[in-house]
Amino acid sequence: MPDDEWLHIVGEKGWVVCSHDAKWQNEALARKAIEQHKIGCFYLHGASSIGFFKMKSLAHNYDKIKKVCDTEKRPFIYRVTAGNRLKKVL
Repeated sequence: MPDDEWLHIVGEKGWVVCSHDAKWQNEALARKAIEQHKIGCFYLHGASSIGFFKMKSLAHNYDKIKKVCDTEKRPFIYRVTAGNRLKKVL
């Protein structure tokens, strides 16, 4: 399913996207869908890491991610860095 189609579903349900795939911020249709459907999106560090380290990054940053989700108006895109910082992209 193309990104813009499943992002539409995510937006309708009010879900948040967590991914290692940071390409969306540069793809016109996906970025438009994120903005149009008011999606919250986080790009996690470690796309090429083994699963344990991906989960460790998510667990380590969960409270920060949750705080953004609870306080920030959507749409937004954040990048979670290797140093466990959240950097706003959109």
